[in-house]
Amino acid sequence: MLFIEQDVDAPLAGRVDRWFDGYGLPGTVYLPLVMVDSGDRVSSGSENFIHVYSRMVDDSLRRPALAQMSVVGNRVGNLLEFSVRLTNTSGVTLSAANNATLTALIYEEPVNQSSVPLVTKADTSPITTLADGASGDYTFEVGVGNLDPARTRWVVIADYRPAGNGSPYDTLQAVSGP
Repeated sequence: MLFIEQDVDAPLAGRVDRWFDGYGLPGTVYLPLVMVDSGDRVSSGSENFIHVYSRMVDDSLRRPALAQMSVVGNRVGNLLEFSVRLTNTSGVTLSAANNATLTALIYEEPVNQSSVPLVTKADTSPITTLADGASGDYTFEVGVGNLDPARTRWVVIADYRPAGNGSPYDTLQAVSGP
């Protein structure tokens, strides 16, 4: 389990769009916007945080992963290069038709251990057609600028829209690394 924060006023890699897809429209929303599993579960505004967030996380942890994924991240200068091996176990073919993507969220480990990491760099790469039960290899890179190499961390998320456009996204699998 990993808790990370992203600036809603400077969204990266479509993550805020995934929150709104999960929330649905119309409606008024209030900060904070909380999302689990790429928008499968969302929350808006003041809540009984311990109860609501714990339930969202517990529900997520009970769900089986819909893919197997291994990720190697290598820093080369001002880039993080990712090599991903993804095995689809979702029961459907992953492709552009269901917006299947790999997203890398990059952050620096906070100096203050009680702080939540803030995503500062991110990018998304499409998952090309991958049948149920099949495996595919993907590579992509994210510019990380001058982030401190000793504190730079990442998470790569594989997600898709199970019911197509207009429905919430869902996470297939996620892997984090140094």
